[in-house]
Amino acid sequence: MSTWIIRGESVHIQTNTITYQLDMFEQFQVQDLKVGDKVFYSDSIHICCVCKIMSITIIDKITITMQIIDQHHSLATRHLRRTWGLKNLDIFKMEDIKILLLNEEEEKILDSLWKAPGTLEGMAKYEHLDNHLFRFKPVAEEWIGDKEKQKYRYQFFKSFAKEENLATMNWEHFEAIGEQLPAFQMPLLKEQAFGRQKASMDRYRQCFVDLLFGERSIENRLDNFYSSPDNRLPGFGQKSMGELLHYLLPNYYCTFTNQELYAIEHLYDEATNIKEKYSIGSRIYHYQKLINQSYLIEKYLTIVGRKTNLPIYYEISCFLRFFYHTEKNKEPFNVCHDGEEGAQYWMYTIPQSVNPGSFLDGKILTLHHGKLGDIRHYKTKQEVWKRHRQLYKTSHVPYLKTSALFQFCHEMKEGDYVFIRRKEDQIIAFGQVTSEYLFPKFPYAPSYRKVEWLKIGKWEINGRLYYRNRLINLSRYENTLTYLLELISE
Repeated sequence: MSTWIIRGESVHIQTNTITYQLDMFEQFQVQDLKVGDKVFYSDSIHICCVCKIMSITIIDKITITMQIIDQHHSLATRHLRRTWGLKNLDIFKMEDIKILLLNEEEEKILDSLWKAPGTLEGMAKYEHLDNHLFRFKPVAEEWIGDKEKQKYRYQFFKSFAKEENLATMNWEHFEAIGEQLPAFQMPLLKEQAFGRQKASMDRYRQCFVDLLFGERSIENRLDNFYSSPDNRLPGFGQKSMGELLHYLLPNYYCTFTNQELYAIEHLYDEATNIKEKYSIGSRIYHYQKLINQSYLIEKYLTIVGRKTNLPIYYEISCFLRFFYHTEKNKEPFNVCHDGEEGAQYWMYTIPQSVNPGSFLDGKILTLHHGKLGDIRHYKTKQEVWKRHRQLYKTSHVPYLKTSALFQFCHEMKEGDYVFIRRKEDQIIAFGQVTSEYLFPKFPYAPSYRKVEWLKIGKWEINGRLYYRNRLINLSRYENTLTYLLELISE
């Protein structure tokens, strides 16, 4: 059985049965709908219930009868539009699309949100993390590095941190830390911490015991671990302390070197207040809390996926270091608007059969109008649909195709920008529209617009964009637009 989203009116759900009607020309939207299919039923502002298709009849109108099977939750559409895996669904962007078939992954995401609706608002609030995680995905293995070496480090610190081992720790045992922490690959740092014993072994032991087994709150213990003159490990700096914290408590804390701290302070607006309010130990406690509350782990598992069987906070730390290295010295790609305000951004997809080299050489965007002729003669989309039915003598209207024609003629403007997509996972060019809508002089030739290429290349976007339409206006979708502009700047 398939799963769908159907958009109707909330008034329809006052009983356990929903009767839903469509005009005959919308038959193409329901051609794969079957009795028994699952439906997430939505009104204009939220998905309000889950239904099961009971019957489909076609007499003058298309009538769908649905039985409500779950009505205990609701999911706000404004949040779904900002949720990874669902944000690009056409039904959330185009008012004229009323029924949409979900693929397996989309159904899985929506079903999980329906079962735990309290997570949706938070997932949407931190949607900006999605783009950075998507960029990390193809290079994750490289940033994770030597898994066996990491596995050995965790085994070492698991044994080291046992209370009975700390009680008998001597200087030789303590020195072994220097061989495990990456911070001590620099000889001068290693000499600073392990060149000579700077305090009694009781003090060294107590530093670990207080952090791992102390009776005070973990926030206070972290503050003492970092800042207390009596509890801080002699010769350890913030980088080595941040690494040590993670390896001692790998299931609770990321590594917190300057790189991870920089990443958090630039990923989260809340980090500014935390940084101003708290000392370093408490700040790390609240930064970790912020990571957990922002659904970063859930987003990581959905977008990047597990790459190791090591503690998840190790992989999150790798992502934070990736963000630091890609963002710190990044020079943004600035689009010149030539003084013109209000330019729009479009995505235009060329068919697989079209040679990309020839297409780019031609410097034009084309759309075939068929028997419809000059689209400037039509003032609304509805006029286009009506004329299509008359010309082709059919109730089946290819809504996406005809809507794209109308947008290409009436909504796209000279000076607008356009991303060229060859297939779902590749952008091949970025350009600026340099003409109005042009109707061909030759029979059967397509309508067209001229374009100037600003950037040509190959940028992979696998898993990022699911638009089914040949042409779509991206201007309102700020995060998608930002992601694409950042992508072509690389």
